This record gives sequence, structure tokens and C-alpha cells, in this order.
Amino acid sequence: MLRDVVRMVFALLLTQAVFAQPPSQTQPSARAVQSSDRAEQMRADLNQMESLMNNMQSEINFLRDQNLQILLNTNVRMWTILIRDLRRQLDEDQRRSPEHTQAPGPHQ
Repeated sequence: MLRDVVRMVFALLLTQAVFAQPPSQTQPSARAVQSSDRAEQMRADLNQMESLMNNMQSEINFLRDQNLQILLNTNVRMWTILIRDLRRQLDEDQRRSPEHTQAPGPHQ
């Protein structure tokens, strides 16, 4: 039972760790560069969130408490939907962004 509680606390702490990170520090620069930097940081954050969620999901099967399994599986489904929707929104924003199409490449 204590092992199950420790696993639950670990999973919840992993979830909270995503929100405890300070925002990235960016230097003031051209709007296109800032937008690109923010998009790349968001992609990195989404990748990290997905990794933490996958770790939590893999630990759920080791829990003995079925109610806790149900709760954490619901949490995993919620995070899956949120991450998927944020990725779609980020992709759409980048496609619509005029800076994205006008920004010069590094080799131009």
C-alpha cells in the first residue's frame, strides 16, 4: 500500500513539475525571431509534457488500487487531449503567421 502511495505521489509530482518550470528567458529581438523562439520553446515543453505523461502512464499498471488506476488513466487521457490540441494550435498559428513565411533562412 505504501508503495502505491509513493508511486501516486511520484506521478502527481511529475505532472506538477511541468508547471513549476520558469518561463524561458528571451532577448528582445525581431518579432519573427521571438515568435519562432516561442514556438520552439512550446514544442520543447510539449515534448517534455508528453514524456512525463508517458512515464506516468507506464507506472499506472503497477498500482494495486483500482480507483487510483482509474483516476490516473483519466488524467493521462486529459493530458493526451491537451497536448494534441496544443500541438495543432501551434501548427495552425505557424501556418497563418506572416512572419513565418517572410523570415529569412540562416543560409540566405
